[in-house]
Amino acid sequence: MSNLGEILTFPFNSAESRKNFLLGCLVMLATFFIPLLPSIIAYGYIAKIIRKVAEGEAPSMPAWDDLNEMFIDGLRLYGVKLVISLPAILIMFTGLGIYWVGMMVMILQDDTNTMNTLFPILLLILGATMCLVLPLGIVSSIISYPAAIHAVIKRRFTAGFEFRAWWPILRINLGGFFVVILMTFAISFLYSIGMQILIFTIILICLLPLLMPVVMFYMILVPELLAAQAYREGQLKLAAAVDAVQE
Repeated sequence: MSNLGEILTFPFNSAESRKNFLLGCLVMLATFFIPLLPSIIAYGYIAKIIRKVAEGEAPSMPAWDDLNEMFIDGLRLYGVKLVISLPAILIMFTGLGIYWVGMMVMILQDDTNTMNTLFPILLLILGATMCLVLPLGIVSSIISYPAAIHAVIKRRFTAGFEFRAWWPILRINLGGFFVVILMTFAISFLYSIGMQILIFTIILICLLPLLMPVVMFYMILVPELLAAQAYREGQLKLAAAVDAVQE
């Protein structure tokens, strides 16, 4: 991914970019008070940037205008990702639900025989759930990127499920999309370390409410832009492969 540094730093390259990034952080701050709607607006704003990057333009922070369009774009981007993630979500909630219900039954029964019989079964269910959810979550994350970007570019929610349209892009640049997953994990890891430092530092913990929206917006923005770049690279590789075959 040739312009990784540019994507990591572009929100801070100019006063206008920093202003629009700050507005995004304020929108994320609103998610603590208003459910769902601010997140959809934030995703819609990011969709505007995704569309430009996927079409070959340099990343930039556009103005926060046309809220109706951003809301619709946000529904597309957020909705496609949610639908693709549903299998992993359902397996996780089902497995954890069975585990905790079983634990409550053991506590209420307070019977040694019940505990000896039920506890190993619950541990097996918990382990199986984790073993299923982790790889399924990674696969669904990788798949969701080109699917959601395709929906944003085509401006149709159903375009995200046009498998034949975006699968060749994913297949030919699978490494690029895998880099997106690695970068997402890296940013999340640095975020967790930073939060621990703030939590265990009495003075710095006061900054936590101010820093969380900033980090949240950045953690959504950067991976999505990296994915848009991977999508663009996949398109170029696919076009080059087609040209090579025709020659």
